[in-house]
Amino acid sequence: MTTLIKSHQLQPTNFAYIELSENTLKKQLALLFPFSGAICAVIAFTYFVSNAEYYFTFVGVVGMLLCYALAILNRSAISSKVLFWIFLVATTLVCASGFYFDGARHISNTIGLTIPLLCFFALKIKTAGWYSLIFGFIYIVLSISEITNKHLQISSALQNICAYSIIFVMAFLLSRHRYDAIKQVKRTTTHDYLTGLLNREGFVPLYLTESSRCQRYRRDISMLLLDIDNLREINDRFGLDAGDKTIMMLAKCLNEHCGDKAKISRLSCQEFCILLPDADIQKAEFMAIQLRNEVAKWSLELETGHRINITISVGITAVEYQDFRYDYIKAESALMRAKRWGYNQIATNE
Repeated sequence: MTTLIKSHQLQPTNFAYIELSENTLKKQLALLFPFSGAICAVIAFTYFVSNAEYYFTFVGVVGMLLCYALAILNRSAISSKVLFWIFLVATTLVCASGFYFDGARHISNTIGLTIPLLCFFALKIKTAGWYSLIFGFIYIVLSISEITNKHLQISSALQNICAYSIIFVMAFLLSRHRYDAIKQVKRTTTHDYLTGLLNREGFVPLYLTESSRCQRYRRDISMLLLDIDNLREINDRFGLDAGDKTIMMLAKCLNEHCGDKAKISRLSCQEFCILLPDADIQKAEFMAIQLRNEVAKWSLELETGHRINITISVGITAVEYQDFRYDYIKAESALMRAKRWGYNQIATNE
């Protein structure tokens, strides 16, 4: 029995956005909200048995109920970011108001240290930075006011301010490290890992932008499809590592001689694509000849002392459709014709 798989059912796995996804935040909040609710319950019970003012017990109970309500809402279709903002603002208000009560000063200082951690935990770096800085300013003002109004020792206030500053810097550095790691992973989805050039995922949006722009302003745009001749023989004779170095050498050659306007990508193992905005077929042919001659001059010396020289075959076409599939077929048809003529050839599909 034949198994039928429809194309829309197959999607590439993209790990770049896992860290920032709504589902990931929802899973993290599913642990944060109940845990915070339990802490609020402990605080409320502690104030209750210590015969403190009923206000503190009431605030603890309200905080507990709010946390568990957010945990329940987090299971629904409500945005996790909205729920987190509710939690963050409520935490900030409780922390700021606690400075005005003698029995809540220490707990407010402790809660205040969690604000930057919460911000950098779930918000973008810029938003988290501004929120933490604004709250930090309020935190410092309240700490200073305690010195004058409640005769708090200066050393205690300085300890609170220094602790907040350290937590803020640590939270920022951890968030920055996570952001840089995500940025690097994102880059792997649009760039070739071996050469650093755009891959097909990153090249197609650029192709659509440039082809649309050139059509709008009635300018020519051309595309070159390059293929390394006899790369399989290089792999068979010298190994896959030598083949990879050959590909990297060609990428370096293209980067140095294609100019700033040219958009270069590596579409497959040995196939490169160059988009030439504002260039007609004649200009594309001239560049193809220059690249072919330049590549022939480059030589790769292996650690064993062997030298590898390569040639390329080139297919050229004018971009017409604003659909990469059709223009690629035209360029590939020209490339196949160049291959049939023999290696180191150039063919045009006009």
